[in-house]
Amino acid sequence: MVRAYIFIEANKARDLKVAEAIMILTGVTRADVVTGRFDVIVMVEVDELGALWDTVDKIQALPAVVKTTTNVVVQR
Repeated sequence: MVRAYIFIEANKARDLKVAEAIMILTGVTRADVVTGRFDVIVMVEVDELGALWDTVDKIQALPAVVKTTTNVVVQR
């Protein structure tokens, strides 16, 4: 099992739509709109690292997404 947090910067006032679009992606367990440096924080749980990068690619392809930072969980 691969777990990761994806921190997302989105275009202004588009964060809720980004979170809603991300929630339907495979492996996404949470997509929270937050305050601070990032607009949305996503939790992903997938079977393999390749599936994580597929999810990241889909998130980055969303028009309102400006930048993503992915942190893989190494110990829980």
